[in-house]
Amino acid sequence: MERKIERKENLEVVISCTVNGEEWTKAVKKEFNKRAAKVTVPGFRQGKAPLNLVRARVNQAEVLNDALFNVANVALKEAVEEEKLQIYSEPKLVSVDKISDEEAVFALGFCLPPVVTLGQYKDLNVALEEVKAGTKEVNAFINDLKAKQAVMQVKEGEAKVGDTVIIDFEGFLGEEAFEGGTANGYELELGSNSFVPGFEDQLVGIKAGEHRSILVTFPTNYVEQLKGKEARFEVTCQDVKEKVLPELDEEFFEELKIEGVTDEKTLKAHAKKQVLAQKQNAARNAQVETIINTAVANATVEIPSSMIKEEADAMLENVKKQVESAGLSYEDYVAIQGKSEEELENERKAEATKNLKAMLVVEQIIFAEHLEVTKEVLEEEYKAIAAQYSMDLEAVKNALKANEAQFVNQLRNKIFTEYMLANNAAKVEENVEEAKPAKKTTKKSTKKEEVAE
Repeated sequence: MERKIERKENLEVVISCTVNGEEWTKAVKKEFNKRAAKVTVPGFRQGKAPLNLVRARVNQAEVLNDALFNVANVALKEAVEEEKLQIYSEPKLVSVDKISDEEAVFALGFCLPPVVTLGQYKDLNVALEEVKAGTKEVNAFINDLKAKQAVMQVKEGEAKVGDTVIIDFEGFLGEEAFEGGTANGYELELGSNSFVPGFEDQLVGIKAGEHRSILVTFPTNYVEQLKGKEARFEVTCQDVKEKVLPELDEEFFEELKIEGVTDEKTLKAHAKKQVLAQKQNAARNAQVETIINTAVANATVEIPSSMIKEEADAMLENVKKQVESAGLSYEDYVAIQGKSEEELENERKAEATKNLKAMLVVEQIIFAEHLEVTKEVLEEEYKAIAAQYSMDLEAVKNALKANEAQFVNQLRNKIFTEYMLANNAAKVEENVEEAKPAKKTTKKSTKKEEVAE
């Protein structure tokens, strides 16, 4: 057997083979004999019929294909052993250039495992952003709490931005109504930008019972049958509703049900504490993200093409499911994106490559620093949870048993994050003024100086 091994980009390996002579003849004969032994020719005992009659009843294409499969397996095994290769993806026939009773010329292909070479991932000195809870942010937090207790009530007069209009509408292209352009009793908050650009703007000022004709132009990155087209909507307003926020009175605080919050003063203190905690958490997350991104950028990673394809295909399937759940076809989604399928595929591959690189670098750091979740570490975590919630240890284990794999993965991520912070966060230096030594003076005071003192 003649064999040639080529290492290509993205860790692809191609083994080109030519099998002829006695080796190929034996392989073909072996497969032929397997089938010939099972052939029945009328008038002859099984295995005793003339060869020409048997051959007529054996599918020679199947014989050659099975012989090819066998010699390909031999070629793969020998190449892997000789070159000490590790197979990552399932080996496949890349090509069959020739196959006959005398010779087979073919090529096998597969991918090697990813290769990760870590760069600097410690002592990166990434600072934590200092944050404060500003007055506007505190007020916004309080307004959000008030909004949760807000009520919608019918208002007299014109609708303004922020109001909700209840409308019936029908859309037309020219004089013909188009599919999906009709609704009754639809609740639309003006300013939410949930409709075609220009639609909501033209409803500002509308009153209950009023009818309006609205002209809009659909964006060019819209569904195929509507993109870039001008449409007319006939809209009738049933009602206009406004959001009424509650007063900061006793009833509001009772409904709020936040421990220790009983008046406006304690509400502001609570809001400030919550806003600060949220911003501190966001700052910490940003610090961790910067640390990991820097470690990933410093590493060199080779990723097999098959691995990238698998990840990109999984991303595509996820997008299709999301699109379908939103009531759109994938073709509509592509049209809305305003990009070709090829462009979207390239974007998916780029994102898949980025995600895989980050994942592989993280895995390599975990391996290098022995950050895996051992039985001892898991047991200590169970004990900590039991103590925190005043639960029996076995009860904690039983409660988490069904999702233990997910729990272990979360714990693993926690250990990794803590390690990266401990080894990469900028050290906060204490601002301590050095004590100044007292000046030595030789006191030769006069009576006048003594009086001044």
